[in-house]
Amino acid sequence: MNNSPGKTRPSAKSGWQSDLQDGARIILVIFLSVAVFIFILHALLALFFRYPLDYGEAPLVNQAMHLAAGQNIYRSDLSSAPYTIANYPPLYPVAMTPFVKLFGPNFWAGRAISLVCTLASGTLLALIVYAHSQDRLAAVTTGLLLLSMPYVVRWSPLARVDMLALGLSTAGLYMVTRWPTTRRGLVVAALLLVAAIYTRQSYGLAAPLAAFVWLLTQERRQALKLAFLVGGIGLGLFLILNLITQGGFFYNVVTANVNEFDWERVQRNWRDLREAAPILLVIGGVSLFLAPRRVKTWPLLIPYLIGAGLSAATIGKIGSNVNYLLELSAALTLAAGALLAWSREHRWLRALMLILLALQIGQFMKNTLEGPVESIKWRLQPVEELEDLEWIVQTTDGPVLADEFMGMLTLQGQPLYLQPFEVTQLANAGIWDQADLLADIQNRKFPLILIHHFMEHPVYKERWTEEMLSTIMKNYAATDFLGLTLVFRPRDAESGPAGLEACPGAPWRLPTRGDMGMWWQSYQLGIMGEGSENSVPVYAVADGLLLRRSDWNSAVAVQHDDPVRAGEKVWSFYGSMASAEDGTSFVAPDFPPGSEGVPVRAGELLGYQGTWSGSPGRPMWTHLHFAVVSALEDGSFPSEIVELLREEEISPEGIAPLPVEEEEPPSEETEFALDPSPYLGTVRSQVMGTSEWLPMRCLGGYNSSEGTR
Repeated sequence: MNNSPGKTRPSAKSGWQSDLQDGARIILVIFLSVAVFIFILHALLALFFRYPLDYGEAPLVNQAMHLAAGQNIYRSDLSSAPYTIANYPPLYPVAMTPFVKLFGPNFWAGRAISLVCTLASGTLLALIVYAHSQDRLAAVTTGLLLLSMPYVVRWSPLARVDMLALGLSTAGLYMVTRWPTTRRGLVVAALLLVAAIYTRQSYGLAAPLAAFVWLLTQERRQALKLAFLVGGIGLGLFLILNLITQGGFFYNVVTANVNEFDWERVQRNWRDLREAAPILLVIGGVSLFLAPRRVKTWPLLIPYLIGAGLSAATIGKIGSNVNYLLELSAALTLAAGALLAWSREHRWLRALMLILLALQIGQFMKNTLEGPVESIKWRLQPVEELEDLEWIVQTTDGPVLADEFMGMLTLQGQPLYLQPFEVTQLANAGIWDQADLLADIQNRKFPLILIHHFMEHPVYKERWTEEMLSTIMKNYAATDFLGLTLVFRPRDAESGPAGLEACPGAPWRLPTRGDMGMWWQSYQLGIMGEGSENSVPVYAVADGLLLRRSDWNSAVAVQHDDPVRAGEKVWSFYGSMASAEDGTSFVAPDFPPGSEGVPVRAGELLGYQGTWSGSPGRPMWTHLHFAVVSALEDGSFPSEIVELLREEEISPEGIAPLPVEEEEPPSEETEFALDPSPYLGTVRSQVMGTSEWLPMRCLGGYNSSEGTR
């Protein structure tokens, strides 16, 4: 035992606090390491994927193609084609231009820029924390915490403007905090902040505000100089670009960005943020009150949080995505790092902060695996179908219209003819006249139109006006479904007219519209109409007696005299007429649960297509689950089958919303389900036991002049 003077034994209390802190530090490091591994894996999968990962990638590549050719990307007049918009300032497409010129149109260059800027943002935030605390653990945690956030994981490998803007803005903040009183530091900071604004205009609030307030507390004159430099340079560039483009810069960057605002979208994203980052939000809120008295960097932190929060609120714009939350993500991680550094003075508080951050990162990893990782798996899975889609585009002569996979055009070096979402917003606002485009569609000018059809929500209805969709459905027919994208070609004798009610010579009429095609699953059909849930009518295929059991929420069945098997009884079954979100039934009110033996006539309204998949909260495409069911000996509906097959099996193979269970013997499912083709006169598949997409088309085609098959 050492009893020498000047040395004291650590108390038992400080000993267990030190052990707790060490244990919490180890747990945090492990969690951060796993989170970074997930980030890297996701980034690599995205970086080398040939095809678009997001709607917004192709327009930026298209702009880089035009810049490489010395062409203006900010057109002031959209009265003639191409109908394209450059929503953002030019810095990001300018950065992509050398790569496009050297290697041809591609996505990997833009994605690499975004990834490098993401890593730079994390590093710069860490350096800000370290410069004012000398706390390595807090600094490293700050940087890696940013990389672990699901929004950052998802957006960092995309060829989009946001990560470059975030990297430039955080670099500007680092310059003003590291060298607040030097002329060089001030000028460089101002240039970086202006560069961020001219990458994405929404970055003109949070970072410049934070830099200004920070300098006010250091040296007021420097703050005024910064405001003058950022405002002067920014305004000067705006006037020059607007003059060169004859007003096109203002029209594209300002006018074309004023989309409709939806508060429900704000609320939904706020709920998602609370679920993903509850602890970080609490830390951010606490820092607003504690920081002014305890944290050295509060003049930077508080305005950055407030400004980023205000920018994030604009996520209510139609077409917005999680990129609106990236700057808020950076501000929250900076707050977490600053408070972690401050907590160093209190061991128990330090341990608590480490534990809370480890729990938060655990939640981040869960959300990342369920969100971005699962999403990119879905995107990469149909690569063979995407190759087929690229081949179709490559071998097609003439302009092609597309939405999600506009990038198929840029990969072939073809400039975009249309950006449907952007011009749809302009048309809805009365700023753009779509008459010429509608005339071109009606005249079938385009050999192909590609419309992506997300399973969970009809996003295409935000991307195309109702008039565009109506004109497309009248003049084009879906012929293929590749990579969740419907391929529309001009209608011909084989595809038949739009709005076909019955195939020529068929015993029954069609139960509903199938503009988006139909899924064939062992004699059963998932008929997809164009529209949102509760908007596409469902009709009785023939006269008969309707049954709706008391426990049927989304379905009815109608008994008929069998027109194919003389003397037999047969049932037509209509399912999925309900919402997947809350189970609201879309069955016509004339047929309440418990209805039995109700006479119906051919063509009588039974309800509307829904998104019910058999699992609440797991929506499918707007569709009708239709089947022809053999009656029992006494003519009744077979009690063994209510919903026939699990609804998720209607979805295409490999992308079912629920894991496919072990296959059951097919005898029960086909004993009562009959081939619907002889009844409806529609095309059929030879495939059994798995899903196959088919166009909604009559057997042998349709001859409108003769009215025969």
